[in-house]
Amino acid sequence: MPALAQTPTLSDVRLAIVRYLIDNVDHPSVSISEVSHAVRRAFPLCELTDWELGDLIARSAIGAGFAIDFDATEP
Repeated sequence: MPALAQTPTLSDVRLAIVRYLIDNVDHPSVSISEVSHAVRRAFPLCELTDWELGDLIARSAIGAGFAIDFDATEP
C-alpha cells in the first residue's frame, strides 16, 4: 500500500533548498523560480505561499553567498 503524502515541515523545505544550493554550488547565482519549482516538485503539499517560499529561498541563498536572480514566471 503506498504511503500517504504528508505536508512538509519548514525544516524539510529548508533542507530541500540547501540541497539544491549544494547541488548548484558551481553557479554564481541562483534563480528563485527554479528553486521554487524544484521545492514544489519535491513537496507538492507545501503550504507556503509563493512569496513565503521565495523569501525563504532568497534568505538561504544569500546566507550561503549566492547572488539572486529575482525572476518571475508568467502566470
